[in-house]
Amino acid sequence: MFKEYSEKNHTELPALTIIQGGGTVKREESDRNLMYDESNLSNYKMVRKDDFIVHLRSFEGGLEKSLLDGIISPAYHTFHSDVADSRFYYPYFRSHEFIKHKLVPHVYGIRDGRSIDIAGMKTIEIPYTSIEEQRKIGDYLESLDHLITLHQRKYFIIYNNLITWEQRKLSDVTESIKN
Repeated sequence: MFKEYSEKNHTELPALTIIQGGGTVKREESDRNLMYDESNLSNYKMVRKDDFIVHLRSFEGGLEKSLLDGIISPAYHTFHSDVADSRFYYPYFRSHEFIKHKLVPHVYGIRDGRSIDIAGMKTIEIPYTSIEEQRKIGDYLESLDHLITLHQRKYFIIYNNLITWEQRKLSDVTESIKN
């Protein structure tokens, strides 16, 4: 269903950085101070929007999804599918079930030197349903994420107003005690 690909010599595309749990961002927009030799960009791999990336920390955080077209480190592996909706598979590829039960048998090395056996990873059986159902589930998950984000924003606004109110009231109390 997902095919690995490796296309290089796309220096016209922006260099991307992987943010675990956050997809990809353009390197120049990242808050990380990443040093890299721009003369080596022709060796970087092209990744398309919505394709999956196996990166250096995938053994602990799962696969990441590209949010835009760009180029990534040649150390990463890129996967594409014409018959899958990435919104359906992204939560699965980042799930505890996938990471701890499906991916772990294909992880080797110790501590920070761990890597994923890509050939072994390709043998993992993943859930599959029709593309129509994937899209419906993807739409639902996307709207749920949006709703959660709205509620988080509302919470932070209320929380910040409450903290300001409590500080104001406390200062009123201390002012009264002084007088």
